[in-house]
Formats: sequence, C-alpha cells, structure tokens
Amino acid sequence: MPNDLPLQSPDSHRSTSHKERSPRVYGIIPAAGVGARMEASCPKQYLMLTTHTILEETLAVFQKSNRLAGLYVGIAKEDPYFVLPEEADLDCSGTYRTAIHRTEGGESRAETVFNAMDFILKSAKAVSESEYEAVLKSWALVHDAARPGLSSAELDQFIEAVLTDNHPDGGIMALPAQDTIKKVGSSNTIEKTLNRDHIWLAQTPQMMPFELLYTLLAKCLKENAPVTDEASVLEYNERFPKVYRGYTHNFKITYPGDLELMRLHFKGRERCE
Repeated sequence: MPNDLPLQSPDSHRSTSHKERSPRVYGIIPAAGVGARMEASCPKQYLMLTTHTILEETLAVFQKSNRLAGLYVGIAKEDPYFVLPEEADLDCSGTYRTAIHRTEGGESRAETVFNAMDFILKSAKAVSESEYEAVLKSWALVHDAARPGLSSAELDQFIEAVLTDNHPDGGIMALPAQDTIKKVGSSNTIEKTLNRDHIWLAQTPQMMPFELLYTLLAKCLKENAPVTDEASVLEYNERFPKVYRGYTHNFKITYPGDLELMRLHFKGRERCE
C-alpha cells in the first residue's frame, strides 16, 4: 500500500546538519533535455518562471535542503545557458547549503543520471577507497529539472520517510489517479477502462540505494532498455520501489500552459509566507 508522507513541521529537523547524518543522500537533477513540447526558443528549464528560471528555482529548493550531501546537475555538453550558483543568486539571501556540481548530460535521461553517478563515484575513488565505499552505501535522489513546485521541507520529509522505511528498492513520489483512465488504441479509439484503484501517476523525486541504481542503470544502458525514469530502471530488473503520496503542485512543466499554472502556485506560496 502506498505510504503517505509523515506529518512534520517544516523546521522539525533543521537543527542537524546533513553532514552529521547517515547515510548520505546525493541529489541528481538531469537537465540536458530540450523540452520540445514547450515549443520555446530555448530548453524549457531556462524559461523564466519568476525572477529566476525554472531550473534555478528547482536548484534553490535542493540547495536549501538540510539532507543532501551534494547536488549534481546533468547539463548538455554544449549548453550555453547554465550558470553555476556562484554567478547566479538562486536564493535571494545568497546562502547556499548544498554545493552544486555540473556533470555532462547524455543522449537520454538514463545516460545523464548514470554520468552524474559515475562522476560522484570516480571523485570519491580519487579521495580514498573508504570514501568510494561510503558512496556505494549512500542513496541517490533524482528529480526532474522542470518540477520546481516542491518546498525544501517537503523534499526533506520525503527523504526522511524513505530512509526511515529503508526499503531495499527505495521509493518515489506519486499521486493516485483521480480521473477515469481509458486505454486508447492507435486510431484514438477507446479500447477499455482501466481500474484506477491501482493506477498512480509517477512524480519525482525518486530515491534508491546508490549502488543498486548505478548497477542497474549500467545494465539498462548496455541492453538499450526502454526506461523512462529511475523506477522503470528497477522495474526492468524485477525490483520494485515503494510509492509515497506526492503533491498536486509537484507537477512537471511540459506544455506552455503549465508554466502559467506554476507561476500561480509560486504567487500563492508567496502570499502564504
């Protein structure tokens, strides 16, 4: 049965630094795509959402997290838009809690995530064997660049829930389907109605044991497996993460209308603050 996230106050675990916590959690944001469905003049993650871009707002959420040991952003090799946080004030206070590292994006999401994980491992190996082993025993948390709607508190609550359950295959955020779900054929004709009681809409973040995800990603890439997110990487290998109830405001900006909806969410959040 999918788990609801535990009810906690946003500041319930702010007194402890992520450096004092175990196990480690590494954040990975694949941002090498072009977002063709947005029909924009630049990759959608670089569209202005507020006074900052979509990607900057997403990074700000992760930088303010108390739980991440590092943040790795997969960027296309020839990307002219990405600016490291030293040159862009993501959080108007100018305070950054989590260091950001740029890694090279690939031709697919799976390759971009794998490259980031490989970079983390090789960097650890260069330090010491014990550091390398510590990374293998850590967790990897992957989040879409175009999902800026989460708060840092909601992110940290999800991380704590997954760590507390300690499921061997990790967990993902998702929402139960509310509408009637139709299976449609190639001619846009309804074939059948699916039982929505067992249909959940996958979101991110998706969080798995580091070594498990790294190993299975390598296998999927070698076999050219048709995987679309980290959960499907595990499913392809007969491993099954848990589901944790996500948030309606954690939607992915995919089409032009989504951008305005996210702006409305940010305006509403500002009023509440």
